[in-house]
Amino acid sequence: MFLTVLSILGACLLIAQTTVLARMPPWLGNPDLLFLLVLFVAVKVDTFRGIILVMIYGLMMDIFSGFVPGLYPAVYLGLFLTIRYASRHVIVDEPVHLPPLAAASYLFCSGAIFLYMTIFNPGTDILWSWRDLLLQMFILAILALPSFHVLGRIAARIASNRRRIFSTAKGGNRFIS
Repeated sequence: MFLTVLSILGACLLIAQTTVLARMPPWLGNPDLLFLLVLFVAVKVDTFRGIILVMIYGLMMDIFSGFVPGLYPAVYLGLFLTIRYASRHVIVDEPVHLPPLAAASYLFCSGAIFLYMTIFNPGTDILWSWRDLLLQMFILAILALPSFHVLGRIAARIASNRRRIFSTAKGGNRFIS
């Protein structure tokens, strides 16, 4: 249930990101909502489910981007594993740490994609613009706290529904709740 709901949520965010938010003026920016969901999964979800979700999100992003197949799953998996490793030594899920984590992670992923495309696919014109990159990092840093709050509530709601579905009948008077 958890994987299904977060996969559908990721698909909806990706569709909104590539249709509605892509029509925004360039000076206003284009927030990467799926990236925030990948960060949420890396910080809050257990390892096995997180790897599955990150790979699903990467495959969805590959379909929409049209770049080299497997690029986004590899980048998102690398980000997931890096955050998992860093969370052993640093507390990454504190609200104070989320905006810098979002900005630094986006810089890391954008750099990895640009480096891969430059080295292994030199015929592709990929633009590296510091202005656009810094604007995107700023937008993601601002949206990190509200999105983690909303996604945390959704995850808690899914977990409470799962407990309700799989709970057994309680003893005692069943007519009094």
